[in-house]
Amino acid sequence: MKRLLVSVVTLVTALGALVGCSDPTGTGDDSGGPIVVGSADFNESQLLMEIYAEALRETGAEVRTKGRIGAREVYVNAVRDGEISVIPEYTGNLLRHFDDDTEATGSERIHSELRAKLPEGLRVLDYSSAENSDVLAVTEKTADSGLRSMADLDGRCGDLVLGAPAEWAPRWKQRISEVYGCEFSEIRNLQAGSVRVKELTEGRIQVANLFSTTAAIDRNDLVTLDDPENMFPAQNVVPLVNRGELDDEQRGVLDRVSEQLTTRDLTRMNRRMSVDKANPRELAEEFVGGLDL
Repeated sequence: MKRLLVSVVTLVTALGALVGCSDPTGTGDDSGGPIVVGSADFNESQLLMEIYAEALRETGAEVRTKGRIGAREVYVNAVRDGEISVIPEYTGNLLRHFDDDTEATGSERIHSELRAKLPEGLRVLDYSSAENSDVLAVTEKTADSGLRSMADLDGRCGDLVLGAPAEWAPRWKQRISEVYGCEFSEIRNLQAGSVRVKELTEGRIQVANLFSTTAAIDRNDLVTLDDPENMFPAQNVVPLVNRGELDDEQRGVLDRVSEQLTTRDLTRMNRRMSVDKANPRELAEEFVGGLDL
C-alpha cells in the first residue's frame, strides 16, 4: 500500500510539472527554457542576433544565441518549429521567400503583405528604418557629373559598365530597362563585393551593384544612386519570431530596437567588424547600452 501511495504521489507531481511548463495561451509566458536568438551565415546577421539578444536580456530573460545557422529555408523552419525563438530578417527577401510573385516594393506594403503571407506559427514584429538593400554606387566624380539618381541613367547607360554578381542580370536587366530606360554597355560578372569596389575605384567599371550597409561605400566616398521608382524592393531589418515564444515585454523591447536602429548604425558597425575586427557581441552591448529601452 505504501508503495502504491508513493507511485500516485510521483505521478501527480509529474503531471503538475508538465501542466506548469505548458503555455496554453500562446502568449510566450512559458518560462521552461531560454529564448534562443539565431542568425543567418553572414556577419551582419550575427551582429543583429547579438543586438536582439542583448536587448532581450534587458527584460530579465534568459537568452542564448545560435549563430550562422545557414540558408533561409533552414532557419525559417527552425523558427516555426520553436528551435529558434527569434532571428533577424529582411522584409523584401522574406516576402519573396513566401510569395515569389509579389510586386510589392515599398516598406509598408511589403511588411503588410508579409504579415498576411506568413504561415501559422510565425510572425514579424515592427520593421526598422535600417535596410540592407541593393544599391547602385558610383564614384564621387561620376556623381558630380550629374549622375546621382537611377532616373539620371536614361541616355547615359550606353557609356557605362556595371559590375554585379551573376544573378543580377537575369533578375534586373529587363526591369531597369523598363523602369529607367537603362541598357548598360556591359554587365560584368564580378561576384565578390570587394572586387566590385576595387574595379569601380580604379575606373574599370563605372557603376557597381552593392548593398546599402556595405562599409566600403563610406570608406571610399562612393555615392549610392537614389531609386525614386523603388525598382529594388525595400529590405528593412525585421525580427522574425515564433508566435508563442515571446511575451509582450519581450516583443516590445525588440520593437524599440527597430524604432531606433538606422542604416547608418548598421554601416558603422559593419565597418568596425570588417576593418577593426570588432567583436559583434561587444558592438551589440555598446549599441544597446545607448538605446532608450
